[in-house]
Amino acid sequence: MTYLEQRLVALRHERLLVGWDFAFGYPEGFAEALELKDKPTWRAVWDHLATLIHDHPDNSNNRFQVGAQLNKRIGAPAGPFWGVPVGQGSRHLGPKRNFDYPVLAQEVLLPERRLVDTLHPRMQPAWKLAYTGSVGSQSLLGIPILRRLRDHPELTQVSGIWPFETGGGGAGAKKIVHAEIYPSMLSRPGLDAIPDREQVNTYVAWLQARQRMGELQGLLERPWGNDAAVHRQVTEHEGWILGVNRWTL
Repeated sequence: MTYLEQRLVALRHERLLVGWDFAFGYPEGFAEALELKDKPTWRAVWDHLATLIHDHPDNSNNRFQVGAQLNKRIGAPAGPFWGVPVGQGSRHLGPKRNFDYPVLAQEVLLPERRLVDTLHPRMQPAWKLAYTGSVGSQSLLGIPILRRLRDHPELTQVSGIWPFETGGGGAGAKKIVHAEIYPSMLSRPGLDAIPDREQVNTYVAWLQARQRMGELQGLLERPWGNDAAVHRQVTEHEGWILGVNRWTL
């Protein structure tokens, strides 16, 4: 059992919000392009990634090979995944985005960004696997880890993935709620010599302030609005970022 599994098991009777700084989903149509038939759609993608990713304790992994494999399976002329160190590119995954979105794959048009990614100027698409600000590699590697935690025998009954399993109705009855976060959405003071640490601490302090003011529950309740089509897009396919509101950005 990993340290994180141990900590979550120890806290499984507490109310816990766990934030993960990577995309939980991909633009709507990804599962269809991969010809994944299982439902719910987001979980079919998670399960498929878990069969492909090999992530080792020494930090070696096959994320770029998986990106190329997914591009090949989709059958698009190029993309949607891109970004690999120079010299490690392949026929199905290049170092540069030398194609345009939307990508046509299996008669499905895949846009560059999820709906939530269009609401903040610094957010990066999950297709981008390398270079400044990229989140794609973190998603490919992080989703299988989060899936394992969600399905841990001692955690599965108390854990939920927001908003996929809560429907955007807040935390619901789950004790442990896993949510996608984006600490870069907040400005940091610039006082810490380690920017990433300060960024995370700033975001945690912001969430704690929201909780003290009684606003935290509201952040979990349909920040994408009440449109039925958008709700389905978010809760069945793409996910959402905690703290992003569709109306105020």
